[in-house]
Amino acid sequence: MLNLLRGVGGALTHASLSLVAVALALHIAGLLVTGERWRVVIAGLGSRLSLYRTTLINLAGIFVRNATPTTGLGGDASRIALLRAHGVPLAQATASFAYVRLAELPPLALVVLLCTPAVARVVSRSTTAAAVAAVVVAIAGAVAVWQRARLRRHVAALWTRTEHLRLDPGSFGLAVAYATLAQVETIARQIVVAAAFGVPLTIQQSATVTAMTIVGGFVPTVGSIGAIDGSMVAGLMLFGANAEAAVAITVVGRTISYGVSTALGALALALLGGRRLLNLPRRSAPRREGGDGHRRQNEYGSRGLNASDASDRFDRPFTR
Repeated sequence: MLNLLRGVGGALTHASLSLVAVALALHIAGLLVTGERWRVVIAGLGSRLSLYRTTLINLAGIFVRNATPTTGLGGDASRIALLRAHGVPLAQATASFAYVRLAELPPLALVVLLCTPAVARVVSRSTTAAAVAAVVVAIAGAVAVWQRARLRRHVAALWTRTEHLRLDPGSFGLAVAYATLAQVETIARQIVVAAAFGVPLTIQQSATVTAMTIVGGFVPTVGSIGAIDGSMVAGLMLFGANAEAAVAITVVGRTISYGVSTALGALALALLGGRRLLNLPRRSAPRREGGDGHRRQNEYGSRGLNASDASDRFDRPFTR
């Protein structure tokens, strides 16, 4: 272990700082691209927010997702809440989340296609790997067949419920294009970070590492720490990097994708007034405790006001 740490330290000290700076710039550009994807979808649904505002909201969601073991759910819920706080109706905010996620499916399919040849070459070298891959594919196919009717019903119900919130093809096409560009940025950034340590990665190999980290991202740990990192190290070693270089590349890559994003997300949440929004339900909760309506009736009954009038007076300022 001590030798591994020394090797990682040596690799870090000899990394190309200029290439690390390029990787950081690519990541910032990717965050702006994602912010623009949110802006386009929200505009297509009838609301207007600036790129600056949607980028801050997305960053705030990244912070919540990275700071809580929610596998993305907490980040998405916070984005919806922040969109509502900035004037987007709940139905549009929820629909925008659905369309933003739906736009990610075509580029994810592209990533799978890109990594297939690299995975096939690795599997062909080992009968054990081939057997494991066959079992995984068989299980995935069985689950897909078993759940296809249920999935079809859910999709049909969702399509019916959101009939009044359709996104026009032009806006959705732009959202898909921006989502694809974001995946291209991720693949390119990994290639640049690996090059900073003298490790060459092809596009297919980087796409495979990306696919592995996406799977690791579903593990419910805070920021998927450990799961994504282990996936990156395993993927890099799979394509020829030694353990020291793989760990060093992962440290720098995750410092950019996790550390920088989380820090910027915390700043974005502060700029958006996130703490005030998160504290709001707790401030208003005592006003809704049991017996409150009876006290309002007693207080206002002598003035000719009924309980519903009193409730409006108290609750409306807290629900805008």
